[in-house]
Amino acid sequence: MRELFSNSSDFKSSDVEAGHLCYRLFYFDTMIEYGVVQDHIIQPLLHHPNDSVREAVSVLDYIETDLLSEALQALITGKTVVQKEGEATLYLLGTELKKERSINIPVNERVLRGSNEALIENLSTNLNLLRKLIATPDLVVKYYYAGEKSNTKIAMLYLRSLANEDVLEEMEQRIERIELDYVEAPGFLMELIQDHKFSLFPQILVTERPDRVRSYLVDGKIAILTDGSPDCMIVPVSFWAFFQSPDDYQIGWLIGSTVRFLRIACFIFAISLPGAYVALVTFDPRVLPFGIALTLQSSMQYIAMPPVLEAIVMLLTLEILREATVRLPSSIGHAIGIVGGIVIGTVVVQSNLISNMMVIVVSFTAIASFIIPSYEMSSAARILTYPIILMAAIFGLIGLEFSFLVVLTHLARIHTLGIPYFYAWKNIETIKDTLFRGPIRSLKNRPKENKKRTRSSKGWTK
Repeated sequence: MRELFSNSSDFKSSDVEAGHLCYRLFYFDTMIEYGVVQDHIIQPLLHHPNDSVREAVSVLDYIETDLLSEALQALITGKTVVQKEGEATLYLLGTELKKERSINIPVNERVLRGSNEALIENLSTNLNLLRKLIATPDLVVKYYYAGEKSNTKIAMLYLRSLANEDVLEEMEQRIERIELDYVEAPGFLMELIQDHKFSLFPQILVTERPDRVRSYLVDGKIAILTDGSPDCMIVPVSFWAFFQSPDDYQIGWLIGSTVRFLRIACFIFAISLPGAYVALVTFDPRVLPFGIALTLQSSMQYIAMPPVLEAIVMLLTLEILREATVRLPSSIGHAIGIVGGIVIGTVVVQSNLISNMMVIVVSFTAIASFIIPSYEMSSAARILTYPIILMAAIFGLIGLEFSFLVVLTHLARIHTLGIPYFYAWKNIETIKDTLFRGPIRSLKNRPKENKKRTRSSKGWTK
């Protein structure tokens, strides 16, 4: 060990003589808790020289091994390795220095009612939060390690009696097949385990809320946590899960249904409104009422750029402002966003570069995309807007309809871990918690994607 870590200045070894016996301790001084080593390892060994190491030390995390590789792995995770003179056995004792931020409120998933706890970067703390929320022996936690160099610790959680065994088996195989030096979560893991790599639509739900993880576990889904990340991945999920929010279940079902339907409607507006505007003013203004068509014509009278270019320029400007607001410090990011939006919007209209109607359309599109609870689905909606605008600019309303047909066909073809992503929402059982949020008494059946499925030689079957 000394030879292997000779280049590391924080690697230390020290000898402890207890009577006629000599113990040698190996550790990284930047990784251990000095008080634990002194009080629970060194002092007991000095005071009980006739006892075995197991009987002398008062450390709960205790492992004996004869493998050097296992001892090296324990060292880099913060354990202290003890060797007794004349013995080949190594004692791996848990003395890790634990530094973590306190549990805070969710930053990316704010709710009006419900829990105000969010996951943090420490995996043990996150598991503690979930164990307290789901106090049942049915909850299973399995550890995996990914990344040859990073050795990222992954925890897979599920309820034994509810999770789909085929999905569990498939998920385990996908994690074990990861062969990379470095695995970052959740970004790397999402790309490595999802089915359709080239789809814009997210197939894995990411959340920072323990109460939301609990609700999905009780639905029979699988939760994946990683050490060093405050995000939890939920699989398998359907398209409709990205429009659900914990708030839906904290208020009356009528209000909850209205708000959820509003989110889905805003998703449709976000991907189609600029394209519809471009198609109408370019090809088919006659389908509009005469008064509205006259207003549109007057707003575009002195505009030099064609509508398609107006829409793309304004959407790109909004994306630049949004990205700048996120990257800047919070103390000035909001001010820059507001000032930039007002100044740019006013200037482009007064200089006749962009029509005032296009500013209204793009602003409404941006607000509609931000109402979607999932950041991944919101990003997908914003990117999907561009090809739809181009199709509408070339083929008019027919291009818009064709774009919707392509999107719906793509959604219908997606499967996540063998489960249909965009399953039949017209079914009376599934519509209760997809398009709408039905009364609690009517939500007796778990989501369709969690029902048992069998796998044939040609893939997944019903």
